[in-house]
Amino acid sequence: MIRTAIIKRNINTSEIHHVIGHHGSVFFKTFIIYIWVLAWLLLLYLILHRYISWPYLKRIFAWLWLAALIKFCIDFFDMYLDSLVLTDSGITIYLREWLLEYKTESFDWDKIETVSFDQKWLWDKIFVKWDILIRLEHDIEFPFVDIYNPKKQVAVIQQLKKLSTRETPVEEKQTDPEDNRKFDVLVEALWEVVKDYIDRDKQETTDEDSAFE
Repeated sequence: MIRTAIIKRNINTSEIHHVIGHHGSVFFKTFIIYIWVLAWLLLLYLILHRYISWPYLKRIFAWLWLAALIKFCIDFFDMYLDSLVLTDSGITIYLREWLLEYKTESFDWDKIETVSFDQKWLWDKIFVKWDILIRLEHDIEFPFVDIYNPKKQVAVIQQLKKLSTRETPVEEKQTDPEDNRKFDVLVEALWEVVKDYIDRDKQETTDEDSAFE
């Protein structure tokens, strides 16, 4: 997928399990806006062309049309790349800005307290479009707006969070035979030192007793 490939190139993260993007109505809304812009440019050109005889008028409006189209493509691409990236370590909010600029916010799973969704407008209810709200410690919140089927997306987030924070049993450490041999040698050497000390102490005690007799 193009979006996932670009995200992998731009952020340092572990394995990507799931990518959440914007609802399709966001792109439709942007498309309608630019259609209106292009229609008004065409209408303005027809009016001016009727009353003004200027050889460069057509070329100017052609460039304006092209600029509006390029701007639409850039905005569309930026919105398409805006994502919630779910990885082994946590969640990364990836936001594309203009052509090559982007910013990220990353949260570890153990720092995330709750993930909720909110619906505000009738437009959102019609298109089943919600906002996801990530709440961290100290009531810090990060929203990601215009999500399709948020119940399913939040369920995926909660499942990954549960799997990542689940306590794993501690594996028994396998002892190395070489380590055991070294330990035995060390114990034996210490025992020899202690034994010599005890023997000397006994000998000194015996000598002192003989001197008093």
